Amino acid sequence: MAIDGRLLVVIESINDLGVCTVVDIHRATGISRPAVHRMVESLCAFGYVERVGGSSAIRLTARILALSAGYRPENRLGDIAVPVLAELQQQVRWPLSFATPQDDAMIIQETTRDQNPFVFDGGRTGLRLAMPTTAIGCAFLANVDITDCEAILALWRERHGEEKGARQTLAAARYRIEQARELGFALRSGGAPKRTTSLAVCVIVNSTPVGALCTTFPTSAVSLSEASAAYVPPLKQAAKAIAASCECASDTNSRGRPAHWSRQARAAR
Repeated sequence: MAIDGRLLVVIESINDLGVCTVVDIHRATGISRPAVHRMVESLCAFGYVERVGGSSAIRLTARILALSAGYRPENRLGDIAVPVLAELQQQVRWPLSFATPQDDAMIIQETTRDQNPFVFDGGRTGLRLAMPTTAIGCAFLANVDITDCEAILALWRERHGEEKGARQTLAAARYRIEQARELGFALRSGGAPKRTTSLAVCVIVNSTPVGALCTTFPTSAVSLSEASAAYVPPLKQAAKAIAASCECASDTNSRGRPAHWSRQARAAR
């Protein structure tokens, strides 16, 4: 095993053991005591490990948390969505997107627009979409609890309340959210892009909304009733497939490390 690989094993071992000694780590990992000692000294020098009460026992410091600061659970969600969107594209001809919440917006994590010939808007990975004005946002809002929904709408109003038409935008959003709760999917017809319609469903992992799936198509190409009948069922199946993969990954993480999926919905709070 390479030295860098052994260092990670030592860090994991200290994490599992809590307060421990070089001998404890040696017994737990099988790595030689001299090697463990050298790595522990290096970790102490960089502030990731500290001595306990001046004894030979050591423990991790709070600085170790900084190593996970750059991790973004939504990136993993996007990775999980990729094969699901590819399969869904075989059933739905129009562009597809998967987005996750951030404050009062949905951030596109994955989209099939770069592979789809029927592209008529500027949707791209990383694009920020306002929740109240989009089907993908309203699909998410329809599935969070009422308190969180109102908090997100209040945040949007705080940021955009002075803009022309803001009151009408919120009124329309409330209607679409209530409609989505009744129908099980959200829709937008007209707006931006013009002369298009979007259908969206929420992705729910372990009873927690974490994102939404959406397809957008020209309004003149297919009627709303036909689109709803043809596209909503496969969208819902895809949402369940993403959720199942996330739950499987979450279960795997929970056996060794804390799972992070539930943080996704909290990002909008």
